[in-house]
Amino acid sequence: MADPDGLLMMSGVQAFVASARRIGILLAGSILFLAGIALLVLPGPGVPLIIAGLALLGTQFTWARRASAWLRERFSAAIAALRTKAQRNR
Repeated sequence: MADPDGLLMMSGVQAFVASARRIGILLAGSILFLAGIALLVLPGPGVPLIIAGLALLGTQFTWARRASAWLRERFSAAIAALRTKAQRNR
């Protein structure tokens, strides 16, 4: 039987701490992500919170790591385009 987390080889306390850490990261990342989505329509820094939430979730989940990288690329490209446009308008 495969054990991707390695929890079968740990003692009871170590397994509890590892599980609690993973749950804490999941909760904190999800809260940051959902708050960022809410702040897209409310006043506040929505995109940085979404990126932070995905980065935190990316420590545990591959899909979040890929989504975070994709979002950072798009955000960086948008900022570069705005800077280029602002310099042309000077």
